[in-house]
Order: sequence, then structure tokens, then C-alpha cells
Amino acid sequence: MDLEELRACRSAVITIADAAAVLGVDARTVSRAVQCGELPVLRVGRRLLIPRLPLLARLGVIDSSSGAPQDSPTVA
Repeated sequence: MDLEELRACRSAVITIADAAAVLGVDARTVSRAVQCGELPVLRVGRRLLIPRLPLLARLGVIDSSSGAPQDSPTVA
């Protein structure tokens, strides 16, 4: 999954592996960010799922207050 697929996705949540692919890091790095509270997470049983819209807002792709896409996304 890449950033454009994430933006077009209709799912409310993504997996740790999907988030790692979007961010270009290892899944363990995303798991550590979740444990440190740097990324929001939903726990469903033993699964950790990352809410898609808050992640996009953190990346600066959408406006966090309205959920509307921004003109020029900047991803580090």
C-alpha cells in the first residue's frame, strides 16, 4: 500500500503492515510508535488497527479538523 492507495481506501482502519508500507519503515517501527503513543491505535482482540483518517491527518495529507484533503501533501 502507498499513500495514494491509503487516501483512496474506504476502510476505516489499516493494519500495522499497511501503515509500515505507507511510511516506508519496518512493521516493528510502527508497533513501537503505537506503544509509545505516537500513533493512534484500536485494539480488537489481539489485533492492532490504525485508524486511517487520523494517520492521514498526522501525515498532513488531510486537514485534521474537517477531514478534507489538503492541496499539497508533504510526507517526510
